[in-house]
Amino acid sequence: MKKIMILFVLAIFALPVVGQAHTTLSSSTPAQGSVVTESLEEIVLTFGTVIEQGSTMTLESAGETYDFEEVTLSSEIMTGVIKEKLPNGSYTIQWKIIGVDGHPIEGEVPFEVAVEVVEEEPVEETVVETEEEPVVEEELATEEQSVQATESTEEAGGNMLTTILLILAVVVIGFVVFRLMKKK
Repeated sequence: MKKIMILFVLAIFALPVVGQAHTTLSSSTPAQGSVVTESLEEIVLTFGTVIEQGSTMTLESAGETYDFEEVTLSSEIMTGVIKEKLPNGSYTIQWKIIGVDGHPIEGEVPFEVAVEVVEEEPVEETVVETEEEPVVEEELATEEQSVQATESTEEAGGNMLTTILLILAVVVIGFVVFRLMKKK
């Protein structure tokens, strides 16, 4: 009986590790739901674990697929270099990865491109615009960090709920096994 109880306790402590074996997207550039205001040259996806060869991503907009010049994998980061300048509009990064555990996982990251077309203006006015741009960039960076922090918090909450449910299931199964063993 002691052996069963020891195995039961070990199973409970091992459960959180098993429950979080599948990886999720940790962050992306551009971030989910963000509005890109400068020309986009590459897309970077960061995952919660090492990703294996065979992982892919595509970029789609209104039924059209845009090719990457190159897609590289480096530990838990997938980077895609964009071939051509993207026109303004809504886009979705479709990704499919193979995690270290061998399970395929897929998802998507929607974002928008809204690059302002600047007409040539007198030199004096250009200087004024250059001084104002860093403020806009700081606001966009702060907004992206806020979105990424919200995504991380939501993912952590989902992982915690999964872990709690798995522990509860093991406790219930253990109780049933214990009662059956006690009757014999």
